[in-house]
Amino acid sequence: MIEPFFDAHVHFWDHAEPGLRWRFLEPDFDHPRLKNTQSLDAPRYGPDELRTEAGAQVPDRVVHVQCAMADDPVVETRFLDGLAAAAGWPDVIVGGARLRESGVAGVLDRHAESVRVRGVRDLTIQSAVEPDDVGEAFDAASRLGLSVELMLPPEHYGSIVRLAARWPDVTIVLGHAGQPALRSAEYLAGWASKLAEVAAATERVVLKISAVASSADPHWTVDSVRPVVLAAIEAFGPSRCMLASNWPIDRLYGSYVALVGAYRATVAELEPAERAAVLAGTATAVYDR
Repeated sequence: MIEPFFDAHVHFWDHAEPGLRWRFLEPDFDHPRLKNTQSLDAPRYGPDELRTEAGAQVPDRVVHVQCAMADDPVVETRFLDGLAAAAGWPDVIVGGARLRESGVAGVLDRHAESVRVRGVRDLTIQSAVEPDDVGEAFDAASRLGLSVELMLPPEHYGSIVRLAARWPDVTIVLGHAGQPALRSAEYLAGWASKLAEVAAATERVVLKISAVASSADPHWTVDSVRPVVLAAIEAFGPSRCMLASNWPIDRLYGSYVALVGAYRATVAELEPAERAAVLAGTATAVYDR
């Protein structure tokens, strides 16, 4: 029997939806790492499209992580709630919010009106952020029981430790495996060491292993993905790691079936309980309430 997979990072869109833009699909968009994201564009990409694309590797549950631009980020959450009511996915929503802005607590309050919202993410935070910069947001996340997802590279992991120390009841999700930018053995050793430092400093951070078969490894294979995934799991432990596809963004570098197959092949060497944790258990613990 195939083991359950809770895909902790997917993106949906529908250009017919008023009030939302998907900037990464627009012709003039230039991502600093990803190239030609415009090639992913279609009138819509939603649950039906993902189920078709996933084929035999269709996930049991999915987390949608914010990807739209809007004057009011809660508009995206309402769009996703509508998708879920009609098509069953997403099971969980991580909404968008500018965590450093005054009044952000009200945004989190309105996101939390959706029973599917379990966290928030702010893609404008790409470098060091200090507790005093995001106090209102983290206080609200604490009050509402929401996780906070951050996308920070290794040189800024210290910010995560400081945030976790200030708000020990807020789960912080370090996204995209902490953004390892290179694949040399020397670089990966340094990245893994910094991950381990974060894991040792606080139990409130979990690692989302996603975007590892992406721009840093565009011609990836199971053998090239395996050491990255296993190093991440070794640093944080299986109970604090979850696997995710970053789909359909990472279609730029392969198929969903191949990616999830690579994940399954990699974690096959773990003990059954460890394998169950990284495939579904950790995501369930973080996102269910």
